[in-house]
Amino acid sequence: MRIYKVEEKLVQDGIAVTSARDIRILSDVKDDGIHTYGLSPAEIMGNALGSCLLINAQRISKKMRINFSHLSAELQIYWQKDPPKVSKIEYVLYIKTEASDDQLEKFFHYTLKYSTAYNTLKDSVELIGNIKRINEGIL
Repeated sequence: MRIYKVEEKLVQDGIAVTSARDIRILSDVKDDGIHTYGLSPAEIMGNALGSCLLINAQRISKKMRINFSHLSAELQIYWQKDPPKVSKIEYVLYIKTEASDDQLEKFFHYTLKYSTAYNTLKDSVELIGNIKRINEGIL
């Protein structure tokens, strides 16, 4: 089992520094719901899922010998106020590739199967997603 250590330190009202390994980033921790300094916690959950999907898509594409010229993820995070939580995340994985539809279906299946963030969230958040083949670059 791998253990990750993350520290979140309030440095001034509404701003925290997140530290992991030797990396430091600002976190927006304003308590009024207006996040002007950075991503909100709900957006960070979306970022975790999107990043994890891209990591796995790259890994799976190498194993399946699927070449692509574009890969991106677009996510919508649904946050509810009472009780406060992320209730749903919709996502699309966009890819520009010559792979067959059957290969793309398997590729998407394995991308989800080996995603840490997907497997962590799937039992507590409604996850709705698909993969779309594109002809032109987007995002």
